[in-house]
Amino acid sequence: MLENAVFWGAGCAFVWGFSDYIARYAGRSVGPMAATFAMMMVGGLLIIAIMAVTETPVDWRLDGLHWLLAIAGGVTIGAMLFFHAVTHGPVSLAAPMVASYPAVAVPISVALGAEPKPIIWGAMAITLSGIWLVARSVSASGGEDAPKEYTPAVIRRTIILSLAAASIYAASLTAADRAVEIYGSLQTVLVIRLFGTVVLFAVLLSRREKARFPMRAWPVLAAFGILDTLGHMFLFFGLETTHGEYAIVASVAYTAVTVLLARIFLREPVSKLQWGGVALIIAGVAVLGAFG
Repeated sequence: MLENAVFWGAGCAFVWGFSDYIARYAGRSVGPMAATFAMMMVGGLLIIAIMAVTETPVDWRLDGLHWLLAIAGGVTIGAMLFFHAVTHGPVSLAAPMVASYPAVAVPISVALGAEPKPIIWGAMAITLSGIWLVARSVSASGGEDAPKEYTPAVIRRTIILSLAAASIYAASLTAADRAVEIYGSLQTVLVIRLFGTVVLFAVLLSRREKARFPMRAWPVLAAFGILDTLGHMFLFFGLETTHGEYAIVASVAYTAVTVLLARIFLREPVSKLQWGGVALIIAGVAVLGAFG
């Protein structure tokens, strides 16, 4: 089972589903930028502890450093955009949008010289149709008496930030695969977390308003950091197995978990049309993984 890419992808989907839900509370407790910094720092400490216990050696080779920095930069920037989106906008809108990143990778691959099969273009069309359904159904929930998360301006900003994060994650796919192949899963996640911690610490220092981390916020921030980091770790474990691309496909199911949690605990309105959009996104990505 441990050599099964779908197993690791499903594990990633489970923990990411919860971490993206918790991201709302983390972002609102200390701000999205500070919450992302705390997540990176907690995740870095977690990976250091795991590597120490398992006596995993550090590979100091430099020929793949550009892949490590590419995936670290992509995850850091994408995370900032995505967590800002779920902090201020509907979680049930942002999560499915970002989950579409494998489909966004198709036109990027074409720009780099790839020639996708017709079925790949069809899968991308299915995924984009799901995005359109989710965006349309959530936009229809807005009105004069709607909560501030559903005002047209907030919904537009959520869509823009989420699609920007998806595009960055899509562009990082190749870098992640190469980095894991060279350095292994744990070291790749460690570099992502350390890079993010340093960059976000510098950003927070440069702001006029200093970030504050009250003690009551740390249980949420710690849970956020642990779950998000475990998700990356499981995904990269999956990439190391045979048919590692299936791990990416299975991981996209996290959006269903997040939307369900947002519906139950945040009382976000999720229509049948929106669930249909989520299903189309997952189906489209599944086809991409099977035939891509």
